[in-house]
Amino acid sequence: MGAAMGQVPEYTSMVTEWVKEVSTLPVIVKLTPNVTHIVPPGKAAQKGGADAVSLMQYDQFDHGRRCRTRWFRIQNVNGMAAHGGYCGTAVKPIALNMVSELARDAELQYSDLGIGGINTWRDAVRIHAAWCGARFRSARR
Repeated sequence: MGAAMGQVPEYTSMVTEWVKEVSTLPVIVKLTPNVTHIVPPGKAAQKGGADAVSLMQYDQFDHGRRCRTRWFRIQNVNGMAAHGGYCGTAVKPIALNMVSELARDAELQYSDLGIGGINTWRDAVRIHAAWCGARFRSARR
């Protein structure tokens, strides 16, 4: 359900509304990076009443592909198949891009966002600067 909710804006809005109806706490919607365009899910979360959005902890990718042989290696954890993806510092460029995409959209009313790829205070400043810079440039247009 989580992947479908994050990739179908109507589901994102609907589930956010359900949570807002029963919660007295701020609702932060985690947006998936596994979409071609991050703005529609961001707008859907806002439409549903989200207080904030977060992105991104990891990005899925096929890390078992062997380029030369074109064989795929299935990850194995205790005899069970598993999938994985980028996380930590590797997702910082993707996170910076997605934060900037959301910040450039004037309809979104979030004040600041971004989680993925932050390991130091400098990384946090870069995410914040990407948000503020994109917001400033959008306001000047």
